[in-house]
Amino acid sequence: MLLAIREKVQGWIAWAIVLVLIVPFALWGIDQYSTGERQQVVAEVNGESITGTEFLRFYNRQRMRLQEQFGDMYDQVVEDQQLRDQVLDSLIESRLIKQWAEKQGLLISDEQLASVIQAAEVFHENGQFSEQVYQDLLMRNGLTVSSFEYEQRQFLIETQFRGLTESSVFATPSELETLFQLQNQRRDIDYIRLDQRVYRDQIKINEDDMQAYYESNKDSFVTPEQVVVEYVSLSMDKIADSLQISDQDVREFYETNISMFTQPEMRRARHILIRAEDEEVALAEIKDIQAKLDSGEDFSELAKEHSQDPGSAMNGGDLDFFEAGMMVPEFDEVVFNMQVGDISDVVKTDFGWHLIQLTDINEQRALDFKDVKQDVEEQLKLEMAERLYFEQLETLNTVAYEQPDSLEPLLSIVDGDIQISEAFPREGASEGWMALPKVLEATFSDDVFKSRLNSAAIEVEPNTSIVLRIKDYTPEYQQTFAEVKDQINARLVRQASIEKASKLADEVMVQLEEGKDPESLVRSGVEWHVVGFIERQNQQVLPQISQAAFKAKKPVDDQPTWTRTQLTTGDTVLIRINKVDVVENEETRSKMGQIEQALVSIYGASEVEARIDSIKAEAKVKKLSIYQTIK
Repeated sequence: MLLAIREKVQGWIAWAIVLVLIVPFALWGIDQYSTGERQQVVAEVNGESITGTEFLRFYNRQRMRLQEQFGDMYDQVVEDQQLRDQVLDSLIESRLIKQWAEKQGLLISDEQLASVIQAAEVFHENGQFSEQVYQDLLMRNGLTVSSFEYEQRQFLIETQFRGLTESSVFATPSELETLFQLQNQRRDIDYIRLDQRVYRDQIKINEDDMQAYYESNKDSFVTPEQVVVEYVSLSMDKIADSLQISDQDVREFYETNISMFTQPEMRRARHILIRAEDEEVALAEIKDIQAKLDSGEDFSELAKEHSQDPGSAMNGGDLDFFEAGMMVPEFDEVVFNMQVGDISDVVKTDFGWHLIQLTDINEQRALDFKDVKQDVEEQLKLEMAERLYFEQLETLNTVAYEQPDSLEPLLSIVDGDIQISEAFPREGASEGWMALPKVLEATFSDDVFKSRLNSAAIEVEPNTSIVLRIKDYTPEYQQTFAEVKDQINARLVRQASIEKASKLADEVMVQLEEGKDPESLVRSGVEWHVVGFIERQNQQVLPQISQAAFKAKKPVDDQPTWTRTQLTTGDTVLIRINKVDVVENEETRSKMGQIEQALVSIYGASEVEARIDSIKAEAKVKKLSIYQTIK
């Protein structure tokens, strides 16, 4: 890429570029260019600046990616300050790697960079790299060629850094065998469960103990400040439901937008697929099938016999009807240039080699009005509702701002009553709109919380917005002993019950170790469970029991061992390990390659992390607080 630019930008083109650059330099000076990004610096790495522009470019890109990933849940899942911290840390790490690579003489040549870019299929047209596609795609994504190639060069340097660091990593045969033995180990277990609940009715807590617990744990009985808000909501769906549309309006919309209600051309084809694990073998096989077709053999029967597409082979290769764009481009292009009955030449796609037969065509046609009337009406309502929603949203914001001390004036705009929320603290409600960060931010803003004004409209769902204001406020207060007495009693009863079950477990464990038969110890609150062999990942026992069983000592001289654990319920469990062995067969041994790959990957990641930590320890890094607020 860069070599191509060097070769082409010569002669009058080069002089034209020079003239374009000379004029602004003459008018404003070169310092105007060199200082453009120097005004805002978010971090310094060994004296080298990371600019606000660079930070925002990566921050916005990461935020957009996460918004696409989480959709409406973005505000609940992603904390903006944490995202900013992660982006800046990533940029600092990247800069440190770049500086280290320069010291070590590592570099990415122009030829390497050009080769990588030109090999990317996303920039290809008709199987070849296209300069126009390359530039158009970068432009659509808000990137310049220079910034993209800078980022790609940095990415390749980091890849080279990680590759060199990981290249010294390996796993020894003994490590692999140890991991194999651990991963495929299974244990024969039984257990006794001592239920703490049976003691609850036996325990009485006196008031002095409850009072002492209250005094020692007062901080646990503080009710945080809470608010109740009232709000009105504006919903596009409600607007659409309220619209009354005449049949004439529906008919006119259908005729004006007939393309929306036109069924595209659909084609039906069958194919024979041979996957290209070995290209020469696959191509020879598909050519052999093609010869059979040429000699008159039935396409459907050959598909059933030879096609490696499990979804269609049993149906004679039939793919049913599909429209343009539904298949991979190479397949699509062939099908939509065939006549019914035609059999294609061999077609290569990412899936392998194909032979295709076109079996039917459904021509493009406008759907009858009577068949799509309901869809037309819904589409018309949607378009009208969308326009009305944004008009009313603007009016809602205006009225909420101009008459900020009440929601009553807004009822003339929205369809519905003033709603009242449950009380919630600054951390938000457990669910619903009052749990959304954007709602909490508005609720506890100075205008709404301190000045008791209306909020601006807040989008709480796609095409649904609310305006809220504070209705009631309860400041933080210390709950009295009388208010929490029952709660304290329940806590102390549970604690005492757990202690009793644990004490009984001590006594039972002594009896078991003396050789007492576990079944003879069964009584109210003491359960005996025979389990048998379990593997590490199993559904037979609770995860806590499984984890404790695999941490326990192995049986010695065929004598079982015992261990204990306490469940989150408070119950105590005594576990007997009867036998330990390893599931060793052809299937488990066949996964040794995966074990080695996983172990080397873990070692490699640790090695890279250690090297980065070492580089950081020697570096001078300064973060400037502006990165926390820069827009």
